[in-house]
Amino acid sequence: MKEPEELGRRERKKLMLREALIESAYNLFEEKGFDETRIEDITDRVDVSSRTFFRYFSSKEEVVLDYQEVEHDEVIAALKVRPAGESILTSLRHAVVEVVNGCELGSYGLDSNRFRVLKHLIRGHPLVCAGNLERTQVRKTSLIAVIASKMGVDPEEDIRPGVVAGVLEFANSAAYDVWKDLEDSSVLYSDVLDDIFAMIEDGLNYSCQAE
Repeated sequence: MKEPEELGRRERKKLMLREALIESAYNLFEEKGFDETRIEDITDRVDVSSRTFFRYFSSKEEVVLDYQEVEHDEVIAALKVRPAGESILTSLRHAVVEVVNGCELGSYGLDSNRFRVLKHLIRGHPLVCAGNLERTQVRKTSLIAVIASKMGVDPEEDIRPGVVAGVLEFANSAAYDVWKDLEDSSVLYSDVLDDIFAMIEDGLNYSCQAE
């Protein structure tokens, strides 16, 4: 029977190898492009076999999509601890922007370069986009449940939690469209996302110019 210390050491080694594979993958995605990066390229840099890669990830896409799951879990956790009585859209805005900003600044295993590569792949690469869409509904369901709980309503009878959850995808899409075209690459995505949320909170029913 393995001693706890030995088990702990083995788990740490697994985590270190997984992180090394992720780092290798993201560096190659940035250097060569996602399509041009082979599994063998990733594993060669870590000096392991392709078989080892598939113990941790089913595909290159999963290396990217795993971070979406981490981000979602962190948003859920941050939303749950927002102050009671706070307006729900405000709570969602603060929870999401806080987590995204943390991702950009080095939390959750990301850094600014990885974050930028991640966002471009999630929004721009067909295979990654498709994989992300498959997981979106499950994430949305769990988000709706937390929103409904904070609002004190039944999501089966009240459509508002679903509407609020849908705002998150709209805000992310709108923020990315602005952020990707900015000439100043130092502008944080989280700042643009916060601005988009602010516009939504203020209301989008803008006046039209009279003819």
